[in-house]
Amino acid sequence: MDTWILVADSSRARIFASPKKGKPWELIEELGHPESRMKNREINMKEQGRTRQIFGAGHRPRMEPDTEPKEVEAEHFAHELVDKLSDGLNQNAYAALALVAPPHFLGHLRKLLSDQASKCLVATVDKDYTGSDVRELMERLDDVVRGETMRAGAT
Repeated sequence: MDTWILVADSSRARIFASPKKGKPWELIEELGHPESRMKNREINMKEQGRTRQIFGAGHRPRMEPDTEPKEVEAEHFAHELVDKLSDGLNQNAYAALALVAPPHFLGHLRKLLSDQASKCLVATVDKDYTGSDVRELMERLDDVVRGETMRAGAT
């Protein structure tokens, strides 16, 4: 059964399938989340929903965001990606999973993974390889996603 490799950052992602070491990776899906690339002031604050009350002397309470809008958008995208991974697992599309993302976004993904998907996790790589083509990804990561190295920080 295939290994799925998610190569992502907070605004774009690609999911690849790898049948076995040395064989070409197949692009399963490419996803984007342009909201994560927006500046905080450009993101519609009404859609954020995470707020806390601030009371000033002699002023009415006002609502301030508890989490930066860009961070909320990154979390939204992480949820979307984890849902895709869960759907793939439920359809028996893969038996092993590797996550490749910058450290902060990798943390979001790991936190949101279902227990079943976490059991399939064979590797994590805390690097941003979203700009790499598939040939470069295979050269850098094929050994890692095959479980020959359980965790890679630098490749």
